Amino acid sequence: METRGERSVRVFSEAVTTGDLEAALEVCHPDIEFMSVLAVSGRRYRGHSGIREYFEDVASAWAEWRVEVHRIAPGPDGRVAIVMSMHVRGKESGATLSEQTDHIWTLKDGLLLRNEPHRMPGEVLRELGLEP
Repeated sequence: METRGERSVRVFSEAVTTGDLEAALEVCHPDIEFMSVLAVSGRRYRGHSGIREYFEDVASAWAEWRVEVHRIAPGPDGRVAIVMSMHVRGKESGATLSEQTDHIWTLKDGLLLRNEPHRMPGEVLRELGLEP
């Protein structure tokens, strides 16, 4: 059975793909700090206003932004790992890029509070003690 934390991570990744800001905000803690590997600004997005800015940045730069989830797994300490690939297509250039970027999410009250992006495959699962 899916935990509340796993659900929040899944809903957020689906919301990014569909551009559903309201669904994303429903699973974000008001004090969220979010860092996107391919974000336009290169900074952390803070609070619900930051998530709104993130969605605006994505829409301004990318014609397509799709998250492909490979695995979502809760760690024994309450954090949640997501193993995923991002697939994007530039709005002006049409250039495409696909990249695996995994994250570890810290949650508060079942809501997304802070993420740690990782570029090395498998790193998040090892860090949470889910794989050797």
